[in-house]
Amino acid sequence: MPAPLIGLSMYQETASWGAWKNVPASLLPHAYVESVTRAGGVPLLLPQHLEHDADDLNKAEAEEVVGILHGLILTGGPDIDPSGYGAVRHLDTDSPRRGRDAWEFALLAAALARNIPVLAICRGFQLLNAALGGTLRQHLPDESVFGDAHRKQLGQFAAVRIDLDPAAPPGRVLGTQIIAWCHHHQGIDKLGAGLQSSGNAPDGLIEAAWMPEKDYVVGVQWHPEEDSKPELFRSLTDAATRYAKGR
Repeated sequence: MPAPLIGLSMYQETASWGAWKNVPASLLPHAYVESVTRAGGVPLLLPQHLEHDADDLNKAEAEEVVGILHGLILTGGPDIDPSGYGAVRHLDTDSPRRGRDAWEFALLAAALARNIPVLAICRGFQLLNAALGGTLRQHLPDESVFGDAHRKQLGQFAAVRIDLDPAAPPGRVLGTQIIAWCHHHQGIDKLGAGLQSSGNAPDGLIEAAWMPEKDYVVGVQWHPEEDSKPELFRSLTDAATRYAKGR
């Protein structure tokens, strides 16, 4: 059968290339595209394109888009708006990208309703958690137990040991321990309904979780697209292939 179609959410930022400087752009690090392709999937980029308060349109278009997908990746990026999990914005929390938040919440809701495989990465994991009623720690360096271990320097990934439950995703495919590439100053506080922790950093921060009642919903706080190992993305495309066959 054809390779599974994997949707990827995108950044909306100001970017420069060639002769063009500081242009509003929908973009995504190419490592995500390479990771999906290497794992046997076909990437489909899903840019935010509606206003944040266009709830009905976001819902309708997300349902239409997700209807053709076999899997969904919620990608990394800036912090989600704290109002999405009932909190007041911390001084070190990024400026809200409410349009992106609204589009990704709608994509996720449509995917969960159809039981489409979902891999949520970094920001995507935090958005998944918030969508299910969970909360976030807005600035880990404020808490001495965490410090800056998960983002030592802006623009540079930190190597963090992750201990995984081998009986649950993603430990089933990654093993009991990995060294992961992290770049986050926020993290999971209270887990959302239906999520179970399946991996932690040495400081106790939740770095992976899954939804046992779904066929494949996995969230990771690190950036697997920066790792040359294909196992996690392969597990998503395998689940997407099973979903496609069962349609």
